[in-house]
This record gives sequence, C-alpha cells and structure tokens, in this order.
Amino acid sequence: MKITTHGTLFLILLLLVAGPLAADEFEPLFDGKSLAGWQLMNGAKFSAADGVLKHNGGLGWLRSDKQYSNFILQLELRFLKAKQDGGVFVRSGIEGKNWPSKKYEVQIENTVRMAKIFGAKHKLDVDLTQQVLKPLNDWNIYEIKIVGSKAEVRLNGKLVSTSNDLDRLKKGYIGFQGENGAHEYRNIRIKVLGD
Repeated sequence: MKITTHGTLFLILLLLVAGPLAADEFEPLFDGKSLAGWQLMNGAKFSAADGVLKHNGGLGWLRSDKQYSNFILQLELRFLKAKQDGGVFVRSGIEGKNWPSKKYEVQIENTVRMAKIFGAKHKLDVDLTQQVLKPLNDWNIYEIKIVGSKAEVRLNGKLVSTSNDLDRLKKGYIGFQGENGAHEYRNIRIKVLGD
C-alpha cells in the first residue's frame, strides 16, 4: 500500500486533533443537583445542592451505582471544620455495619492522616501532604489512580501517597464515608482504564 505525502499529512493532522480529545475521557459521577447514580448506605446523610455534594454529619456512606476496577477518580473537596474525618472507598463491597467491611479507603481528613490508604501497605509523604493541603473552606483537588495492584494519590497536583498492595480486591464500588465530618465535594469525575 502506497501512502502519499498528502495522506501522511492528513494522518498526522488527524492524530494531532484527535489526541487531545481522547486524552480527556472523564465522565461526571455527580450531576451537581441530585444523588442520581448514588445510593445512601447505612443511614448516610449526604445531600446535593448548587453543584456541591454535602456530608451532613452522622455515619454511613454514599455508594456509586456502578462498580469499577481500574480508573482515575478526580474530585474537589473542602473541610468546613478542623479535624474532620472521612474517606473515599475504592473497590468496595456492600456488606458492613457503618461502612463496607471489604474496601480500600483513601483517607480524607485535615490531619496528618490525609491521603493514608487503609487496607493496603502504602507510602505516605506526610510533610508534603500537609504543605499542599489548603486551609478550611478552600477547595482541594484530589486524584486517586487505581490500576491493578497500584494506587497513586495526588493532592493539589502533588503525588503524596502510593501503594503496590491492592491485590486483595479487584473490583467494587466507589464511596464517600460519612464519619461525623463536615465535608463538601464537587466536580467528581472518573476515567475508566482498561482492565
């Protein structure tokens, strides 16, 4: 097959145009006005208004309708009070008293535990995490990448926590933990990666 100069130029232009579009294949997980696509679990108190997912105290958790295996989860979060406890569950099951008993949890807490990965051996750079964590009422950007046995957690663009120990659970729900914390979330989106 003979490719002409024009054909080659066309393919290069096509790749240049299509490349950036394909790179941003994130889909929203939160519509900003309702809990559509989510389930309140074990008495959870979450609500949606004005583009923000709000945790209104109490225990329980908010679970995605779909299960995920390998993905990049991006969201913005902020703390409304000091020392607020919560987390993002990944590859989570459903069964459990307040929260699922089978899960990995990426901690959301404005203390030295921020970005700790519960349920897996991990490396957490506490000093860097505390340097980049924004003060009360300011929005932080959180990115959680899960691929196979590996996890990477970025806070405000900085890699703060990693793990190579996510072998136990292969697929499950994404969830937000309610642990009496005053948190808010927005711009929650996911990019599903190949299995």
